[in-house]
Amino acid sequence: MYGRSTPFCKKSSAFLAVNGVGRVRLHRMQNIKTRFLFVLGAAIVIAILLVKVIWFGSPLSGQKSHDFGIIEVERPTSMVEHTFVLTNQSGEDLVLVDVIPDCGCATTQAYQSVIPKGEDLILPVQFKLRQSQLRRSTIRLVFEDGKVEVISLQAEGRMKQPLRISPVRIVLTPEGGEVFATLGMERFDDTRPPKPEFKLPEGVRLKSEKWKQKSKNKSWEKIPANWSMRLELKTDLQLPEDSQFVIVVNGNELIVPLSSKAIPPEEVPITRTPVH
Repeated sequence: MYGRSTPFCKKSSAFLAVNGVGRVRLHRMQNIKTRFLFVLGAAIVIAILLVKVIWFGSPLSGQKSHDFGIIEVERPTSMVEHTFVLTNQSGEDLVLVDVIPDCGCATTQAYQSVIPKGEDLILPVQFKLRQSQLRRSTIRLVFEDGKVEVISLQAEGRMKQPLRISPVRIVLTPEGGEVFATLGMERFDDTRPPKPEFKLPEGVRLKSEKWKQKSKNKSWEKIPANWSMRLELKTDLQLPEDSQFVIVVNGNELIVPLSSKAIPPEEVPITRTPVH
């Protein structure tokens, strides 16, 4: 009784088989439809972009980007300048209502507000660099008719002096005991810097710790590794007011002023590149 298949079971099996094939076909058709809609959507987007380029193209022609390359930076900042010369190709006079840099590192001088058709916009731009890194900036030119043009700048800053010390002037007296300072150095790899050579005036003693890496080299951003070393200075003599000592690392020489008198807060030199 249980070994025989009834007509009902056969019909059910056939129905399930047909239904399963139908589901597979339906799934394939849905996949094809999805791909078709995706391709169609992409084609529409491309068509819209082409229409914008053709009918609402850039109002200005000319070199709209500038790379300063490697710039030697001196503390606290270094400034470079580039003048953009862009031609009004819109077929009508343009009225420039605003120039908007994306950061405080880029500034512009006075510029003409009206650019007659076929004539040039002369736009001087200053670019400020404070430290070793790749710096980029964009500037938006906004016109009265709502059109916007974007120009860009980039530069790779390199500190002229890779050594730095904090404080930048050290007060050292016989009564004051030990005085501590932090020596910093940047390197464009992660190898430990060599031991510094110290040239000290008579009566000054110095102890130094080993280099410690504070941050790693980021080659993709052109940011160097930062190393620091703690220094301890002491003297038994009253130093002349023009005293100084010299630190030499890899041929880089840093002169550090020494003082025997406390410096008023308003006269303390400020280094804008912090020692980490």
